[in-house]
Amino acid sequence: MTPSYQSRQKLRGQDYLVRVERIIGGCVVFLLAAMVLGNAGCSKLRNENSAGGGGHTSTSPDNSKTGPSSPPAPPSSNGAGTPTTWDANASSLNGADGQTFTLACSPGGTAHAVWGSDIYTADSSICTAGVHSGLTTYQQGGTVTIELRPGRTIYGCSERNGVTTSPFGSYQHSFVFKTPNTEAVVREAEDQTPVLWNTSASALSVETGKTYKIKCPSGGKESSVWGTDIYTLDSSICNAAVHAGKLASESGGSVTIELRPGESSYKGSTRNGIKSNDFGQYGSSFVVK
Repeated sequence: MTPSYQSRQKLRGQDYLVRVERIIGGCVVFLLAAMVLGNAGCSKLRNENSAGGGGHTSTSPDNSKTGPSSPPAPPSSNGAGTPTTWDANASSLNGADGQTFTLACSPGGTAHAVWGSDIYTADSSICTAGVHSGLTTYQQGGTVTIELRPGRTIYGCSERNGVTTSPFGSYQHSFVFKTPNTEAVVREAEDQTPVLWNTSASALSVETGKTYKIKCPSGGKESSVWGTDIYTLDSSICNAAVHAGKLASESGGSVTIELRPGESSYKGSTRNGIKSNDFGQYGSSFVVK
């Protein structure tokens, strides 16, 4: 008997439902399989990242100055240094005062900021300071050993080997280079602070009555001075010393300055080939002793 129209429609509907159920069932199976494989893959990635320290395998110092998670390895017995970058500073070593590190500066270096002379602030570029001290070169790099030191109330400045360093006041940590040839210059820098002819006393802590022993290089260069006998704190220390008759521009030399309170006015004059300027009220002063 030929099925009625209603029966054929019913059979077609049932067949359609069966097909839909098969399709849905297949999709569910596929999705479950994909989820299982996906979880397995994620687990593998997590395991690989955990084993590899999250992918941070570089030993380069952190340029944000927060320092690496652990200090570099101590110097090896064969004299080979830990590779370092030219912008790395001693603060990133996370070491203690008195600790030494041997570091290898790569060839083809570039200049970075340095504060101090023979005794450097801990945030100075180690490799550039090495060029300043004659221990490394930009072209060839070199290996240096540094010793971490406590901070100082003043850091000098000088020009050597194409590097001009900057002066600075109080800073909490320092470093020096450890070689037989640098011991004498470090001792001298501890005794008297080297400066350039354009260095003023502004970097010093403003503490009335405090004295500093300053060393001026030979070959003086003119720089601004305000006052006579009592000078504004932003006057050139070395030019003020020549003006006061304490040293000669050609030979340079060592002088002691004493910090004084500010004056209501400063009178300029010409002495010993140096012309100083008038000025009004200024907050702090110094005299050359």
